[in-house]
Amino acid sequence: MAQQTIGEAPPHRPLQVPAFRSLWLNQLAFFFVANSLRFVFGWVVLDGLKRDESVQGLVVFMLGLPSLFLLLPAGVWTDRLNRRNMLIATQLAMVAVMAITALALGDGAGTVGLLVASALVAGATTAVGQPVRQALVPALLPPQLLLGGIALGALAMTTSLIGGAVTAKLVGDRFGFDGAFWYLAILTLAGALVLITIKVPTSTAPTGERPTMRAALDEGNRCVWEQRSLRSLFILLGTSGLIMTPLMFVTLQALVKGKLGRSSSEVAPLLALMGVGLAITSIFVMRRGSLKNKGVLFIRAMVGGCTTLALMGLATNYGQLMVLAVVMGMCGGFFINMNQSLIQANTPEHLMGRVMGLYALVQSGMMPFGALLLGFAASRIGVSATMTGGALIGLSVVIWMYVTATELKTLE
Repeated sequence: MAQQTIGEAPPHRPLQVPAFRSLWLNQLAFFFVANSLRFVFGWVVLDGLKRDESVQGLVVFMLGLPSLFLLLPAGVWTDRLNRRNMLIATQLAMVAVMAITALALGDGAGTVGLLVASALVAGATTAVGQPVRQALVPALLPPQLLLGGIALGALAMTTSLIGGAVTAKLVGDRFGFDGAFWYLAILTLAGALVLITIKVPTSTAPTGERPTMRAALDEGNRCVWEQRSLRSLFILLGTSGLIMTPLMFVTLQALVKGKLGRSSSEVAPLLALMGVGLAITSIFVMRRGSLKNKGVLFIRAMVGGCTTLALMGLATNYGQLMVLAVVMGMCGGFFINMNQSLIQANTPEHLMGRVMGLYALVQSGMMPFGALLLGFAASRIGVSATMTGGALIGLSVVIWMYVTATELKTLE
């Protein structure tokens, strides 16, 4: 937990905490890159290499595949190692892979194999850094500022949704696909540099003999499994990672190209509009500082998000998608803020890295499978039917959990 020096006035806002301010700037750069990567890879596959949705799904699958193997160990490392150094190392590795990909594309060596390899390494660096970044938020902020800090993280994501894919497209239009990857390399490097002066509190883990990796993972998993409310929350997060997230970031791009006959790059303005909606609800949460009935708000956000995605699959023109994108973002704002607040408020600090690794696994680790399956389905039954059908399956799971998981509705 963040420490306060004697005689200092307590901070009233998260950004008044210097270490958190540096972390937030890092989050901003990270989300810009992360939310641009899926777009840029998909853009190169669909418009650069002229391949279909199944290849797009394969590349996105490789981007998320390392999460399945690295997120849980990364959670243990987060609770054991210097978190600042871990973040800097992962971001420098990302800089290297983005630069290598840019050089290869600039030399005309762009192939599906190159993109698969690039996505795999980029996914590995992201997976190792993800639980570190999330676990640092409650470590740097006092409890009364935690929800505000989470909301600021959501605003960083919002800003990246508004500007990430759009700026990557502008750079790519001007300098080519290799220019887009150079842009991502520079952003990642900037995010690493702001971490140099950050001071991370000493871990509060119990002293004594260090448990094995297996025992440490079991301890984190038990923290979630033995709390029925958290267990139910994680089931819904897994549903989101498997269905909603790939529908929003992968299938939507194919919908714009396949059903509406527009360039796949025109999904960028839709992602920006989602960011606008997410900003609206995140600012609302940040200004409130505290909200009651977070569990109920989380479930309702998922109901709204699934319904909106189903309607996107039925859209017949780009204007309808623009309106629905704003609504989707507003639902996403409550979804992100509520689930992270609920998890971090109900997890011991010394287990935070492991629980956040599990959190990232069910969110990000499920996505590659969802992207691969939905890409295959879209190539067989059509992208519109895939999007609407997938969203309705997700909605059925959410409604079922709302009826049966009463303990989740009381979680605060």
